[in-house]
Amino acid sequence: MFSHLALITALRHELQPLLASGNWRQEKIAGRSFYCRSFAGKEVIATTSGLGKVMAAATTQMLIDRFEVDLVFNFGSCGALDPELVVGDLVLASQVIEYDFTSEHKAVPTTDCDASLLSELSRCFSGLKIGPLASADRNADTVEIREGLFAQYQAVAADWEGASIVRVARRMGIPALVLRGVTDIGGDDLVTEYESNYQMVLPQVAKAAEKMTTFLAEMKKG
Repeated sequence: MFSHLALITALRHELQPLLASGNWRQEKIAGRSFYCRSFAGKEVIATTSGLGKVMAAATTQMLIDRFEVDLVFNFGSCGALDPELVVGDLVLASQVIEYDFTSEHKAVPTTDCDASLLSELSRCFSGLKIGPLASADRNADTVEIREGLFAQYQAVAADWEGASIVRVARRMGIPALVLRGVTDIGGDDLVTEYESNYQMVLPQVAKAAEKMTTFLAEMKKG
């Protein structure tokens, strides 16, 4: 169904488990590294954006313009907002909420991910936690913030880059998905919690992202 699939993570250690397998070739553009490989006539392009919405949006646009991608798939880590989530759960965003956007004239931007693709993935991959994802250039690092986001937006998890990636892709008429693995559930020390869990969680997320993009590449239209 898709011929040019883009995979984006924020940080190198989120992408590295994916690059560890497969025959990737490296391409440099504007000092940035893009990793490409082909299979069954399809092209997969993987890269890191760096932290935050601005870098993620710029990277998404570069992928669309330079590689003519027809699907954008963001993956990485997240913090749980839903108290029922546990470390290692895989969250597939149904929509992304840019909750740090503030304006007297416009509501907080909320962008839906592709419903038909979500339906296909939920049918074929068990154990996914599907729900809204809250994104902002800040950590949801207190109990009060996490409880507030869950209550106000019913967001199940929080990240930094998902909202900007989906918004840019959808503005360009391209479907986008966000898959995140829970690395922290709201303990007293966010950094310590993340450091304790990411080496276990991130390879699982990368493996799931690879399986899902392969599945999507092989889907037939209609």
